[in-house]
This record gives sequence, structure tokens and C-alpha cells, in this order.
Amino acid sequence: MQHAIARVRTLFRSRPLLANVVSFGSMYIGAEVVQQTILQKLDPSVRGYDWPLVGRYAVVGTGIYAPALFYWYRYLDRVMPGKLVAVAVRKALIDQVLASSTLLVAFYTAMSAMEGKEDIFAELKAKFVPTYKLSCCFWIPAQCINFFLVPPHLRVVTVGICSFAWVNILCIMKRMTVKAREEDA
Repeated sequence: MQHAIARVRTLFRSRPLLANVVSFGSMYIGAEVVQQTILQKLDPSVRGYDWPLVGRYAVVGTGIYAPALFYWYRYLDRVMPGKLVAVAVRKALIDQVLASSTLLVAFYTAMSAMEGKEDIFAELKAKFVPTYKLSCCFWIPAQCINFFLVPPHLRVVTVGICSFAWVNILCIMKRMTVKAREEDA
């Protein structure tokens, strides 16, 4: 087991982009599979897995989020070095305003485009604000911890682990109909 852990550590140091993309993408895929498993347990009429949907989450997780976050965190570390609490909080707030909002736009529009929706921005318009509010509650504390305690080469994988929980929230938000969101408002 120690040998396997050592190899993983080596991979994160020698091929950090690849290691982070694989680990982050796995969390994204895993979260959607968990969501579908829960749906099958709660609703007996739901049978089997929607593999094309899992594939769309794979594209977003590995092709958009992981590389974007990898380079974004490198940039933040370069322009705001240090691990003081004040630096970590500043990074978390900047991350929330710039990266989280951008990635939510990417999530809803990319998913809608891959689903072949006629108006790829309709779901974004309906769900961005409530999703962003939840994102602030979840990600600001998580990122403060990440920027304060986690070494830079492990930040994307740490976000990947947190993302497993967050993507379950995104999956729920994605499944909500626009009408249901309007009724909640």
C-alpha cells in the first residue's frame, strides 16, 4: 500500500496536470454515478444508468474544470504567495468571484450544448443565481482551508474531493426543472 501511495505522490509531482485531471474527473464522474444510484433506489421506475449523461459530466470534469483549475491555482499562488490566513481568505474570495462564477457558466452552457438544447443559456439564466448562492456557502470555507493547509501540488485533487460533494449538489440543481426553481423563489 505504501508503494502505491508513493507512486501516486510521484505522479502528482512529475505529471501534475495529468494526475489532477484524472483525479478531479473521477470525482465528477463518481458524483453523477452516485446521484443516479440514489435515484434508482428512490424511484423504482428509473432503471439503469444514463451513460451519455455520465459522459457529459466526464467532459466537463476532465476537459473543462480540471485543467482550468490547475492553471488557475498556479496563477493565484504566483500572484498571491503565502499561506497566511489573510492570504488564504483573499484567494478564496477571489476564487469564488472569478473562478466559481465562470465555471458555473461553463457547466450549465456546456451541459446544455452537449444535450443539444436549442437555447443553451436558458438553464443558466434560470439556475445561476441559486446555484451561485449555494456555491458561496460551500466553496468559500472549503477554499480557505485548501489555500491555508494544502500544498499547491495537491490543491486540485483536494478541490476534486470537495467537488464530489459539490457535484452531487450540482447534479440535484441540474435535475430540477426551471418551473420547480420558479416555485421555490
